[in-house]
This record gives sequence, structure tokens and C-alpha cells, in this order.
Amino acid sequence: MRTFLGLDLGTSATKGVILASDGRVIARARARHPSSRRGGVGRADPSAWEESILAVCRQLAPQLAEVSGVGLDTHCPTIVPMGDDGHPVTFAVTWDNPALTTYFDHYSPLRSTKAIRSTGNHPSRSTFAAIAYHYLREAEPDAFARMTTLGFAGTWLGQQLTGETALDPTQASYTGVFNTIGRHTDWLPKTLAELSIEPSVLPPVRPAMDVLGHAGTDFAELAGIPRDVPVIVGCADTPAASYALGTAPGTNPFLIMGTTHVVNSCLSAPDLRARALQRRGLRPGEWLINGVTNGGDSLAVAATLLGFGRKESAVREMIRLANGLSPEEAETAPFFIPHVMPERGPFWFEQPCSGLTGMTRSTTRGQLARAVLDGILFADRMVLEATVPPGDQAIYLTGAFGEDPVLPKLLADATGRSYDVALEPDLPAIGAAAMCAEAVHDVIPSRLSTSRVKPRAKRRARAKQRWLRFREEWSKVTGRDPLPALPPLVSTRS
Repeated sequence: MRTFLGLDLGTSATKGVILASDGRVIARARARHPSSRRGGVGRADPSAWEESILAVCRQLAPQLAEVSGVGLDTHCPTIVPMGDDGHPVTFAVTWDNPALTTYFDHYSPLRSTKAIRSTGNHPSRSTFAAIAYHYLREAEPDAFARMTTLGFAGTWLGQQLTGETALDPTQASYTGVFNTIGRHTDWLPKTLAELSIEPSVLPPVRPAMDVLGHAGTDFAELAGIPRDVPVIVGCADTPAASYALGTAPGTNPFLIMGTTHVVNSCLSAPDLRARALQRRGLRPGEWLINGVTNGGDSLAVAATLLGFGRKESAVREMIRLANGLSPEEAETAPFFIPHVMPERGPFWFEQPCSGLTGMTRSTTRGQLARAVLDGILFADRMVLEATVPPGDQAIYLTGAFGEDPVLPKLLADATGRSYDVALEPDLPAIGAAAMCAEAVHDVIPSRLSTSRVKPRAKRRARAKQRWLRFREEWSKVTGRDPLPALPPLVSTRS
């Protein structure tokens, strides 16, 4: 039986799995990026990614020597400026870098209305990653002069293992200079000219399931990946997870609860409203629609601020306290507006927009915990209502909650929807390995098993009432109507 390595380079850690051709996970590993290596606010140090990748591969070493291929997925969008030797010339630039606001304000109006429509996305820092080109040119001219490739994290990882450079359409869709909604997957040459971006620095766009090259670099050898094993181009993390769940037009959407909470659905045509994030799918004729909140980050930040601590166990303790309240205590809990960081579609908060309302002198610690949980889950509900039409279909659910049934039950109550729970924390890595299995050996591993969680009838009325009150508080804090209609995709140019 053949096995395949899936590497998932996330925002805070690298995850890896060895997947058998029948769909079984033979081994798995996880390593956080070392906190001692940070590039500062809005920057990331690829050397930290190297350390966590090597740590994961060391953990998988006994099984790694026999793999028949390597699949890749990465967090997105993070820009990595690379030199002619394939190594970064400076720190990577993340989409939420505050300095990018100035460049977005200056360069976004230079794009024509037609160009913006072609990108298929609402203009924002997160959908216009190409502005990092001008940021680097002005902020770090020496590094910019050495840059030969303006790649993404996925470009960097593929190059590290094979020496070849590419970018897949799921990541290119967030550059703001890529034809996301058209029939052809290519850069927009007129837009590049309008923005004075040198086209030669952009990597070639290749399908995610193409073989990028074969392992053979010094880094691949150091990681213990067998020489000449095929490595696919790979994709962003959410599309990899969607592959693992068999996502295609007409199939059920899914919600991933991780550092970010992502609602993903697959369409057979682009969504020209561009309310949520939009990217090319893994196959021709598919588009992925992503509604995103910083749910996991909000949980961690709230746990720290409310005195639960910084460890992962602190979030579990907060969830336990929130779930243990009586219905009356839960009903009178404060309201937490969870946007503690800039967020992408469908909210498009360019700056943090958070708050805690309704707290009194008699508010208990458990009620504070409930405020946090409700706020994050109700934000998920807002994303679902913006991106997934109401209906009877269940939604796939996966994430970092492990086998604890509490969070899925609270989510079902808060959103009024049923979920098919896949107890798999490493879904993107599994998807990456499974994509490689199909690409290299035409093997499609079996899909994951799930269990159904439904809203509890006895809690429906109270949950609905609290949801309506949350929407009122959300509007007071954010200054917006819940999910208002977006302005049309236009620029100041015709």
C-alpha cells in the first residue's frame, strides 16, 4: 500500500500526516513555529517555518522514508520575497500588516473597474496582496533589489523542497492582479502595467495538483524526504481541507474552527456579488467562497484578557464554564463582539472592532465565558447567513475541538443548523496528501466519517432571543447593520 506525506504550513504551526492510499492516517505530527523567531507586526520569519517543518518531519521519520509523494498546503495570503537562490531576501509580509493600508489606499484606485471585477473580490488588503511589491520597494529597497520572485508561502515551500517555483490559482486569487472569475487562469497584464509591477517577478500559475518537481534540495534531504519523490504544487489550506471532504458544486458546505473560522462552499460559477472571499477551486469550473472570522484568535485573546490564561487548556476551561451555566444565567450574560483583529469577508473590518457590553457588578466569570462563546459562535452564524442559503442540509464541521462534543453542540444551538462533525484536526494536511495521491498515482483515498449534531429543541427559543439581542449589540459596537449590502465592485476609474 502506498503512503503520502501531507504538509500543512499554518499561521502558528506546521502539521504533517502520513496518509495511506485507503485513507487511513498512519502517523501525524505537529510543531509550533518557534516564538523566538518573529518578524514583527505584519511580518513572518520563514526560518521559523523551516524549524517547525523539520521538527514535524523528524517526528514522522520512521514512516517518511517510504512515502510515494508529497502534498503541500499553506496559510494564505502571506507574501514571501525570494532571491535568485530561492531563499527569502527579507521577512514575509502578512495580509494584515498595518503598513499596507497606505499602499492599498494609493494603488487600489489605479485599477480599472474591469480589473477589479476580474479579481472577483471586494477590494481590501487581504484581496490585494500584490501591494506588498510597492511596500517592499519603499520600505526595504536593498531587499527589493535582490528580489527575483514575489511568491506566497506556498511558492516558498515548494521551492524549498524541489527548487522549482510556482503558485496555484487558490493562492493567486488573493493577489488582486489575477483573473479569478474568467475561464483562463492567468495574471492580468494590463493591471500589472497600471500598477507598475514588473510581471517577471510573479511566479508561473500552475494547477494545484500538477507535479511541481521532485524532492532533491538540501532542505528536502535535511527533512528526510526521499530523493526524487514527486511533490505537487499544492494550494491554500482551506481548499486542501475542502478536497479532503469531497467538496464540489452541489455538495454540503463546511465550517473549519481553527485559528480562523472559515465557512467554505463550492460553486460552479463565480459569485459576482463578492460579499465573501472568492478564489478559484482545485478543478476547472469550480470556485470556492470563503466567509472568515478570527474565531480561534478571539478565543485565545479573550481567555487571556479574562484571566483564564494563555495555554490551550485555558480555552477548554472557558468553554467548560460557559456550558455549565443555567439557562437563566446564560440568558443574562453580557455580549462579546469578537473582532479583535482585522477581518476579511464578509465583514471586511480593516481595523479591529471588538467590545464587551452588558457587564454589571453581578456578572460572574462563567457569564463572561458565555459572552465570549456566544459572540464567536454568533459571528459564525452571521457568516453562514451571508454565504450559505438557508436549507435543511447539514454543514460539515471540523476543527481543533477534538472529541469534546460541547463546542459542536453550542454551535448547533447558536446557529440553528445541523452539523456533520468530522473529528479530524489535521484536515488540510490530509487533503494535501490525498491530492498528491490522486495527482501522482490516480488514487482517491476514502472520505472521512462524520457524526450528526442537531440544535437542541429545548434551547431553540432562548438561543433565538439571544441571537436577536446580539445583532443589536453588534450593530452598536461596529456601527454597521448586520451584513449590509456591499458597494459595487468599482474603482474611481472607468
